Amino acid sequence: MRIGVLLSLAVVFLHAYVVSSVYVVEINNVIGPYTLSQVQRAISLAEQNNGAVLLLLSTPGGLADVTLQIMREIGNSPVPVIGYVYPDYSYAWSAGTYILMSTHIAAMAPHTVIGSCQPIAGGTPINESKTLNALIGYLETVSKSYGRNGTFARLCITQNLNLGAEEALRQRVIDVIAIDINDLLKKINGTLVLLRNQKTQLIITSTILKRVEPTITETLQMWLSDPVVSSILSLLAFILLLAAFLTGHPAAVVAAIILLVISMFSFLPTAWLGLALIIMGAVLIMAEILMGMAAHGAVAGVGAVLLIIGFLSAYPANFFSGELIHIKDWWLIQLGLYIDIAIFLGFLSFVIYKIIILYKQRPPSEFLTSLKGVEGVAIDDIGPESPGFVKVFGEYWRAVSDTPVRKGCRIRVVETIGDMLKVEPLQC
Repeated sequence: MRIGVLLSLAVVFLHAYVVSSVYVVEINNVIGPYTLSQVQRAISLAEQNNGAVLLLLSTPGGLADVTLQIMREIGNSPVPVIGYVYPDYSYAWSAGTYILMSTHIAAMAPHTVIGSCQPIAGGTPINESKTLNALIGYLETVSKSYGRNGTFARLCITQNLNLGAEEALRQRVIDVIAIDINDLLKKINGTLVLLRNQKTQLIITSTILKRVEPTITETLQMWLSDPVVSSILSLLAFILLLAAFLTGHPAAVVAAIILLVISMFSFLPTAWLGLALIIMGAVLIMAEILMGMAAHGAVAGVGAVLLIIGFLSAYPANFFSGELIHIKDWWLIQLGLYIDIAIFLGFLSFVIYKIIILYKQRPPSEFLTSLKGVEGVAIDDIGPESPGFVKVFGEYWRAVSDTPVRKGCRIRVVETIGDMLKVEPLQC
């Protein structure tokens, strides 16, 4: 009787978390700042909509500082975060294992592998005891907090131990093996998880999956973090610097600086990347203007593209994808949109004004200068205060004359004034 009462009280006082949707984040690249940004957005969306977060892991590893930040985000998450090494024959090595061990539920698909957690710096394994002991202590603590095997946490760092799904389950490194996502959600329904240091029962009422797609800036960072891409950008920057040294053309210097700066964008926090793109775009447009349009608008065109990408990336992905946003956020989004549009239009107007001024002040071209002494025909009546058109070499040119010229008269080009010809009458 007493046992029955205690069980009833345990059920009554047991906290439950009802999952109405699952937000899926695919981590299938090198883990970087863009991964942290995606995980943070997924947790925020799940919190707003009574959801859970599912991290699909298939990664060789990534940056240590970003990985530790992701682990902290998961540990402090108000919603359940499920780690799943998926699909079959995938792996979650190094940073992927750290993240898996920090999730509320750790799962693997058959024929998948985790492990090899020794940190690396510059391609060389780190054996310094201070760093290793710090990582071992942290991963052991996190693993044990979820009732998992802390010994594996130590061995995967000190000995680069690897485990398959069956062995990981047998050694209590993970919680479940599932053949696919539906199988996983069925198996973990009703599971007790440690959510903010509180035992909570996970109740999954819906298997609606909502993929958290990367934003523009996250995709850009992901692309720039590829070693092949960064190597190509660095090589092109070196070639452009060499070309600038040989030719002295300022556009080559600007292009080289662009490539070098962009190649470093992958290390920026994703939240700052949009602002960096806007600043870079504005600098490029101003550089083109100050160079007197020496690059024929190419540098300014790149700057305009960076400006547009930067402005678009200032808004959350759900603003464009149609995901519901709390009404309290709308006034902030609208205010930001109006400010951005005003700044962009003001800056664009200034750029157009400067381009027009430079166009009017540009020196006459060699072709215009070569027209001196060439004869043609007046198309309009022309005078000192009334410019008109003349036809020279089959083309129409604006012209003025100190002596009145009637329409149809023969004329001779005396000199060029900007993009206008000064003519004199020959005969009518």
